[in-house]
Amino acid sequence: MKKGEKRGQPQRTCIVCGSKRAKAELLRLALDEESKVCLDYRQRRHGRGSYVCPRPECLTRVKLAYLEKAFRRSLPQGAWDPALTMAEALQRCSVQSQEQ
Repeated sequence: MKKGEKRGQPQRTCIVCGSKRAKAELLRLALDEESKVCLDYRQRRHGRGSYVCPRPECLTRVKLAYLEKAFRRSLPQGAWDPALTMAEALQRCSVQSQEQ
């Protein structure tokens, strides 16, 4: 990159399909205090995160093995509940839209 050029947005890779996209275009998953996977909507949680495309094809194909590889640790059974995580995402989105 030459001096004076603007940097692009940080790039991240979807753990399911492997596509590289701007960080803001992907959903960040992180671990909570109980080692359960949760949606990091604001992308501010401490620790290692993993990224997934917001497309239904990728969201429905997330597996515990993909998450364990991304987080570099083994996770307990039940650590990933896609229905709960997506319900959490929808709830947060609706709360934020009501606040605006």
